This record gives sequence, C-alpha cells and structure tokens, in this order.
Amino acid sequence: MPHTFLFEEGSWKVEGEHRDAAGALSPVAGENAIRHEPGVWHFEAALRLRGDPLRVTHNRYQIEPFSPGAASTHWSSNNPVLGALRGRFVIVGDSILSSYASPTLRYRGFECIQQRDPRRYSVRGTMLEEDKLISTWALELTRI
Repeated sequence: MPHTFLFEEGSWKVEGEHRDAAGALSPVAGENAIRHEPGVWHFEAALRLRGDPLRVTHNRYQIEPFSPGAASTHWSSNNPVLGALRGRFVIVGDSILSSYASPTLRYRGFECIQQRDPRRYSVRGTMLEEDKLISTWALELTRI
C-alpha cells in the first residue's frame, strides 16, 4: 500500500497523548497539513496539549521531495522553543521513520509513523535533551 501521509497534499486530524519527563499525561488534539510546491514540501503541525495551562505548539517543516525510487529524504524545521532542527525521513515498509537533532546535538529524537490504512497513521515518538528524556507522544492521524 503506497504511503499517503507526506506524499499527498491534504489535512490530517491529530488525537492522542503527550507525556512529559515526569510522566504527566496531557491529551493532544490538533491538525497537520501537507502542501507540495516544486522543489519543497511543506508540513505544518498545530497541536494543543490540554491541561492547565493549555499549551499550543506550532511546527513548520520543509521537506526535500523524495526522489523517484528513493527510500529517504531530508527535512528541516525551526521550532519556536527548540530552534533549528534537521532530520531525515526513511521509508521502511508500512512506516515512515524520522530521526532529528538540533545543530548542537543538544536536542534529538525520533518518530515512527505507521500506516494503518490510506487514511490513518499511528505516530510514536520521543524527544531528548542531551541524555535526558523531555517527552514522549502517542498520536493517531486521520485524513480529513
């Protein structure tokens, strides 16, 4: 089954949970949007972590389009809290793996984006600051 997330323009509803380093759980809701332009794909994510206080995060990624037949590509982002991040998407069967780091390697992490069907993906990921766990997340993406 060909991948639809990233590879096709569209919007995705996001639902799931986020845990901080202490294990505190926050429900998550949000939206992702993928837009293609010649030479660059745009991935915009807006997530709301419910709790007191409500926290909203916005991330904008620029992705080098996958070359025909390629199994990986690079992406970059400028996170409002963490600064610049650079990463790589790698296709492995039903999953899109992502690893990333800040230029100083202070922040790094990884995600597994597993396709359930053409309209649904499950995302599992974590972020570290040096060797300390910052957060983990378990999200479900549903195409709108």
